[in-house]
Amino acid sequence: MTERHEKEKRKETAKEVFGRRSDRYAKLDVFSEDKYYRPLLDLAGPRPGDRVLDLATGTGLMAVLIAGTGASVTGADVTPEMLEKARARAEATGIDNLDFVEAGVLALPFPDESFNLVTCRLAFHHFLDPAKSLAEINRVLKPGGRFVMEDVFGSEDEDIRARRERLEKLFDSSHVLAYSPDETAKLLHEAGFTLIDEFEPHTKGLPVDFMLKLERIEDPQDRDELISLLKQNLAEDLGGFMASEVNGELVLTWRTLIVAASKATISVKEG
Repeated sequence: MTERHEKEKRKETAKEVFGRRSDRYAKLDVFSEDKYYRPLLDLAGPRPGDRVLDLATGTGLMAVLIAGTGASVTGADVTPEMLEKARARAEATGIDNLDFVEAGVLALPFPDESFNLVTCRLAFHHFLDPAKSLAEINRVLKPGGRFVMEDVFGSEDEDIRARRERLEKLFDSSHVLAYSPDETAKLLHEAGFTLIDEFEPHTKGLPVDFMLKLERIEDPQDRDELISLLKQNLAEDLGGFMASEVNGELVLTWRTLIVAASKATISVKEG
């Protein structure tokens, strides 16, 4: 990849990338069927009367599921196209204890201690400043409130990480970093959270051709480099990411980790 091409790739933000994908995310089963969201929902355990913030809500499926438990839910996302799909989904269900706002995690438009629960699915690796993001999440949580997130995870081994990150950025130029479980735990602790539970759900393998179409990777140079790298790392665990061959077809598996953390019961503020 040329230096110019690399710079062009870096210009895309998550807002731009996911704006292009909103239609496909609303229709494809791995993003539109609630069975893939149930593990996070079960660990989060929203209760009737809870005020819940669903960050990076996307097409709103998680927010709708949480609202179905009787909690009052706000879904937040930076992508207007995704929020359009989310509002249409909510309207189709007739749920009225749910609203959506355009907002990023670095500056949440809510007062301190607004929510009992914050959820976030498959977005943490896009956060440009994870420490500041977690500080904002902590700020809007009530004392004793819970933050539950699901995300891909990576390795702390420098060589494995470098290979994995190159592949991730070819699939999605807005990808920032797949954090290791230990790194995630450290970030949570430094932001004032206590880790209370974690769970690794079953992950579905996705054909490479499917992912190329989903991510709209049409540049021949990117496609060739990606396929070449996948074949070079075939059947090797790159920290929760693996390419394998099934009946002559390349298949990808991204393992995820769901982490639940609680905010300290006593808020400590600078003053």
